[in-house]
Amino acid sequence: MSEIVVRIYLQGEGASWAKIEGKFLQLQLGTSEILLFAAPELYAYHNQILARFLQERSIPHKWAEQGKLEYDCSELLVIGGGRFRVSLTDRTLTLWDNSQAYGRFRASGLEQKIALASHPWSGYTVRIS
Repeated sequence: MSEIVVRIYLQGEGASWAKIEGKFLQLQLGTSEILLFAAPELYAYHNQILARFLQERSIPHKWAEQGKLEYDCSELLVIGGGRFRVSLTDRTLTLWDNSQAYGRFRASGLEQKIALASHPWSGYTVRIS
């Protein structure tokens, strides 16, 4: 079974988890599945979220024509992306939509994978639409 890693990018150190919406990406890096969640005030596009991740991991990348992000890492696969919403009141994490750049995320088994991962929304109900 592969490891699931959840990384969340919010604006500011004390940012609230209570009411947040944004975009997310689903990646495969080696044996790890990675979910990157980002607030819209930080990253408006999925490729910007990916660029941040690549920079953090020191994975070579560059911006090509028309805002296309190119990277050099044979172990990295961008599965897809979408949008997310967290509700503190309902204790839910809702995933929907798709990425124009990378297509829709792979929903199969995602609820269980997120439930196994360590992140601020652990224990929340995951809804996929």
